[in-house]
Amino acid sequence: MRGTMRLPAVLASFVLLNVGVAAQERPSQLACERVKLPGRAYIECLEAAARAADDKLRQAQARARATIDARSDLAPVQRTRWKNALEEAMSAFVAFRNVECQNVAPYEGARGIGAFEERLACLIDKATARARELEARYGAK
Repeated sequence: MRGTMRLPAVLASFVLLNVGVAAQERPSQLACERVKLPGRAYIECLEAAARAADDKLRQAQARARATIDARSDLAPVQRTRWKNALEEAMSAFVAFRNVECQNVAPYEGARGIGAFEERLACLIDKATARARELEARYGAK
């Protein structure tokens, strides 16, 4: 009986949690509004936004490396190891992002496999999230 009474509360929490997630706009949605851009213009907007997101990611990564270089409390070998580890993590992120956006995201669109805009939106969203993460961790804005 107790488990049955908890079910409505659990379901209500799940619904509220998902409503909050759905209300959050993705960076790709903020960059390019599908309803305002017809056909090819929407794809071109997403392509430009993907390039801009990658540029911001590269800039955040460069600022993170500069932050590491500025750490005078570390020996040069420690700074070098840290930067190498950051580069390795970035390479792993890019590999993951590319597989995720190329192979998984296209299925997530309303039209199913082959939804090119889902791939571009994924690239924008992941690059933006990683750039924000680097900025938060390294104070690199």
